[in-house]
Amino acid sequence: MRRARIFASEATSPRPGEDGARSGSRSLRALAAALLWLGFAASAAAAEGLHSESLRIDPGERMLVVAPHPDDETLGAGGLIQRVLARGGRVRVVALTAGDGYREALARLVPGRPPGPSDFLHYGSKRIDELEAALEVLGDGRIRLEVLGFPDGGLQALLVDRSGRSLPLRSATTATESPPYPDAADRTLSYRGEDLRRALSRILADERPTLVVIPDPADRHPDHSAGASFALASLRDPEVERALRAHPPRVATYLIHWPGWPTPAAGTAGAAPFALPADLPARGLAIRTLWLDASELERKRDALARHDTQQRAMGPFLALFERRGEVFRLLDTTRIDPPRTARHAPPRTK
Repeated sequence: MRRARIFASEATSPRPGEDGARSGSRSLRALAAALLWLGFAASAAAAEGLHSESLRIDPGERMLVVAPHPDDETLGAGGLIQRVLARGGRVRVVALTAGDGYREALARLVPGRPPGPSDFLHYGSKRIDELEAALEVLGDGRIRLEVLGFPDGGLQALLVDRSGRSLPLRSATTATESPPYPDAADRTLSYRGEDLRRALSRILADERPTLVVIPDPADRHPDHSAGASFALASLRDPEVERALRAHPPRVATYLIHWPGWPTPAAGTAGAAPFALPADLPARGLAIRTLWLDASELERKRDALARHDTQQRAMGPFLALFERRGEVFRLLDTTRIDPPRTARHAPPRTK
């Protein structure tokens, strides 16, 4: 698989004074608009009767997939990635974290002692390797990958902090304040919310995607809901809006974490449809399904198997996503309802 090599000189870094009025206030206002929970109004075409329609994929689609952790790209869009490539499109995957903060899973790998920062870093490196292997299965070397390496389990804290903190967040697991991995897209970044938003804005302006696939803003995992908010705030960055003005992208979301969901498939493995939870908010949004053929489903299953650490930690959960249908909600990003804060206990990070 071809890896994206993004050197520091190529990345967008703040110049002296740029965190002031021009960059800081405008971008943080955009970030605040996307805080914690976004209520999206459906487009005029969205209606209950359209829920079973197929997801449209145009020839030559340019797709950007935002994944909070390694494995989310395959769980939520493993079939979609294959289909876009098969139709002559290109795919770029952005992993916001290396998934290095999954304490319960790591505790089983280092029994008898509490894991330390070096253990979490080794675990993160392993998960990056697994992500590369999974994308090789899905794309045969045609997928561009960028790992940002922000703190696993810390994206919501970065989102909530709108004050432009002078000191970066320190990871509770790796004890780092910037991306520690050699293959991180830009190791000059710091663990600040504005740095994450800026990194996503750079990628969006560079890729000019026609389809952006992000976590569902209603997802109950804080990293997922926060990751969606960062992506949507970046889409509203003035420079990104200018870059995408000629061809505004469609935005589709995928859900991973919701209480009691997904339910086990009935009958033959993979044959059951994949319905979203009945109590998921904003049911007026347009819902689209991508139906996978047998080959696409088998490749998705094979790609998920490459995430070995997660198979050992939560294999039965991953298997629930091995379905013939991938379901997405389409967002109208031109209309954003006032933010509402959802109160819930954060699940374990993965």
